[in-house]
Amino acid sequence: MNPADRLLGLIQQLYAAPGTAEGWLPFLESLRIALHGSSSSLLCEDLRSQQCSVAATTTLDPEAIGLYNKQWGSADPWAHSPSSGRLAQPGVIVGDELIAHRDVQRTAYYEDFARRYDVVRALIGVLEMSPTALSVISVSGSERRGPFCERDVALLGPLVPHVRRALQLHRRLVAASRAADDLSSAIDQLSRAVLLIDAEGRVTFMNRAASRLIAMRDGLTVEQGALRAASASDTMRLRSTVAEAVRTSSGFGFGAGGMLAIGRPSGRRALSLLVCPVSQRRTLFPGVETAAAMVFVADPEQIAVPDEDTLRTLFGLTRAEAKLTRLLAQGESLMEAGERLGLRRETVRSRLKAIFEKTNTHSQGELVRLVLNGTPRS
Repeated sequence: MNPADRLLGLIQQLYAAPGTAEGWLPFLESLRIALHGSSSSLLCEDLRSQQCSVAATTTLDPEAIGLYNKQWGSADPWAHSPSSGRLAQPGVIVGDELIAHRDVQRTAYYEDFARRYDVVRALIGVLEMSPTALSVISVSGSERRGPFCERDVALLGPLVPHVRRALQLHRRLVAASRAADDLSSAIDQLSRAVLLIDAEGRVTFMNRAASRLIAMRDGLTVEQGALRAASASDTMRLRSTVAEAVRTSSGFGFGAGGMLAIGRPSGRRALSLLVCPVSQRRTLFPGVETAAAMVFVADPEQIAVPDEDTLRTLFGLTRAEAKLTRLLAQGESLMEAGERLGLRRETVRSRLKAIFEKTNTHSQGELVRLVLNGTPRS
């Protein structure tokens, strides 16, 4: 199989993953096989406690998962190497670039854990990084396999933005499913608008919030079955992003969708859209045609968030810090806010750290609660 076809096949499997932990396993197993690894995993690290845990994995012994989560995650030589600061950069890193293999072999991690379970080599794709958390996709290798190489990096690299987008979709679906046993009912009850788009670019499903938003005709409408923005330029950007997502889910493209700000004729704050490819092999909602893209819409007017000048006055923030704080308070993740503002990951992290210091907060959740309450902490 040529590299392009292998990559397209992996992307197709990836967008069938969101919604359940089990859904990630076929993709992770195919990725492991493609890279000749001993296991592949989604890993999440709490940078405050320096505890690293396995969110999903394939082929790794269940005993090893338990030991890693309980004991060895905090001693992971790649996550805690002197060069681990490189994990703040987007892209793919070979474990040997963080710590030499001979140095790994000298650790208790290697002697008592890694060698026993054939996870002595690492290829790491950085998905998300904030001052408090790190999420990566990792492929492990055995001694027999030997080191990962540039060819392996070339395969995993283009997948990283798709895994990041699939995680965004996964979190929204999981949050919805917690609200009700039936996913379609849960999404229908969400306050955030959700729309499904088919392979022809037609809207095939809208939850109640989306129906109300479309009926307002203030920023988004549906005309002849297709989603349209108020301005021609926004419509062009929206349809281009949706078409990119549809091509990917149809197996003809490599785009990962994206974040968009859509202007409103009323002068109200712009709508914030997240466009994701979704698997056409999977029916998300009974009675709905197979979807090729999903669109989430956040309306900042529905959230009582102070304006930038108020945030600057209340908390002593710079204008740039206030912009980031408002987006986080409106429900966007750090990664999404960074995309909206056109910032590099390390810039977003350092800016959030400065905001935490000025507001005397220690997490995004704590910051958002403070902002919505509107009272500075002493």
